[in-house]
Amino acid sequence: MADPGAECENHLQRHLANPFLVLELVPNASRDELERQGAKLLALLAAGVGGAASYSTPLGLRERTSEMVRAALAELRDPARRLLHEWWSRGLAGQLPAAAPRRSPLPE
Repeated sequence: MADPGAECENHLQRHLANPFLVLELVPNASRDELERQGAKLLALLAAGVGGAASYSTPLGLRERTSEMVRAALAELRDPARRLLHEWWSRGLAGQLPAAAPRRSPLPE
């Protein structure tokens, strides 16, 4: 039988790695916004811009890597998987307390 604590932790980690959180986009972001944000984050990570190496979640800052950005883009490019992430993202935002706001370190 699986450890309920470990299962719960795994579930939480998956939600905190939601592609919308990783990309810092709202669930109704357009495909163009998704692609622009992904390209921007990949460029900033490649350039070593420190602020790009983390993202906000309802439980605080988490590390972001270029592999995570690529995986998030792949997930959101698939319509069925995107729908699932939109559903979870909307539920996650309504269930967990908001993290302290941070100034965006990302250039516009």
